Amino acid sequence: MYEWARGAHFFLVLSHAGCSLSVACNPMDNRVLEEIVARELEALGYECVKLEVVGSPRNPIVRLYIDRPGGVSIKHCAQVSRAIGLVLEETDPFPGRYLLEVSSPGNNRPLTKEEHFVRYNGREARVQCVDAGSGKKTYTGLIRSCINGLLELDTADGVHHIRLSDILSANLHGQEYKNLGMYHQFHLLLEWCANRSVLEGYIPMQI
Repeated sequence: MYEWARGAHFFLVLSHAGCSLSVACNPMDNRVLEEIVARELEALGYECVKLEVVGSPRNPIVRLYIDRPGGVSIKHCAQVSRAIGLVLEETDPFPGRYLLEVSSPGNNRPLTKEEHFVRYNGREARVQCVDAGSGKKTYTGLIRSCINGLLELDTADGVHHIRLSDILSANLHGQEYKNLGMYHQFHLLLEWCANRSVLEGYIPMQI
């Protein structure tokens, strides 16, 4: 399936069949998996913005957000999906079938590292963090600084200092993050079989 819509965001979905459920095969720790994937991406000239594993234990989805100088196109997502598909074939991180989604950061770019906050100093961000009273609290404001693991966020109700270790999620907010000045979203579904990705065909669909 091939879809497009307004918004500078690209992603690929890759289906993979891992080891048989009858075989003792323990899922890999997400941090270990991200380190392996990040090394491969760096060798290819990409940044691993974020890697997350969602879905159920029997049907996990690996979401990989990538970036590069000049932005990310659909060709870049295709290149990365094939390369990371091979890495996942070798490491076999999940028992059974799973999906790999390779994506550009999109409009609300995830902020997952100190260097991300430093890079986007002065930009507006939405930050959800641990709160001793309510459990979770969300702040929206301008990034003023991020030094030694401490984020300074200038919000409507004052300046807040948040430890990166307390942040549950953070994204750019209120400004469109554009890749290559393009305004289309693509969705390709590929089937991974015997180390080959096969495009099933495409149907234009307006979202």
